[in-house]
Amino acid sequence: MGLHDLPPFPIPVDKFIEEVESDNASTAAQCCAAFATLATKVPVPRDFRGACRSVMELVERSGNGFGRSTKESATAAMAALLACVPGADKHMVQRGLVGKLVAIAVADEEVGEGDETPAAADGMGSLTLNALECVRILAASEHGVSELMKNDEAMRFATARCDAGDAKIAECACDVLCAFASHGVEHRTRVKNVGGVRALARALARHGSNRGGEVDGSEVALRALLGLAMTCAQDAEAQAELVAVDGAAPALLAAQRSGGDVAGGISKDLWGSIGKNPALKKAAMEALRADVERARLVESA
Repeated sequence: MGLHDLPPFPIPVDKFIEEVESDNASTAAQCCAAFATLATKVPVPRDFRGACRSVMELVERSGNGFGRSTKESATAAMAALLACVPGADKHMVQRGLVGKLVAIAVADEEVGEGDETPAAADGMGSLTLNALECVRILAASEHGVSELMKNDEAMRFATARCDAGDAKIAECACDVLCAFASHGVEHRTRVKNVGGVRALARALARHGSNRGGEVDGSEVALRALLGLAMTCAQDAEAQAELVAVDGAAPALLAAQRSGGDVAGGISKDLWGSIGKNPALKKAAMEALRADVERARLVESA
């Protein structure tokens, strides 16, 4: 079936906007959730760019039932608009989308601290995950990259979550840095300057060795390795930051020995680059010895 054979998008843009702007929180949330799902199956018409403002405003509504679940649905719709509608990135970035996303996600995390239930509802995913997904899409777009070059808060939002215990959040955060770093030397330097190398190294240390009993973090580790390969391959200072992170050198060596084609190849190249620098090689060996000693102490405890 070719693109021209696909059915038309079942929700007219004017009807979508009307429901998003509804005073009924449930109506607005369900409309956004349906749109986010449909956008993965049917091409979204270009005129949906006209819905960007309404969806952005929905994220900031509160009271009368407009709470977390509404914001989760709205941010899921944002991601769909950014991914599927040409020009949506420029439109939303110019209206402060990135700052709004970071603010609502951080506020939701602060409210959720100490809760026994995760900050997620009805399968739409947490606000943090949806916000990171939006930033990930922007990190690959012209207008999003320009914004992230100057938005320290957004870059730090991603770096701080690379080693999250939630593998989905950690994976998406690492993807943000990978997408951004892929644009060139200036962007890789930007990642390093906001602590991205250390963040990716922590992600590798935490998920590459699957410490702490978390869910399988192999995808997180692979993305961390990809990010480290881009930022560290030709940068001795970045390599030193990588080696200095507790557990990163052992996880890097473990990835090299794992036999996985992609992860093994990346880690082998990185280890080779580190080994060419005598000072770094010594630091890496010391880190490996310290890790072995910690493991021995744990076993004997």
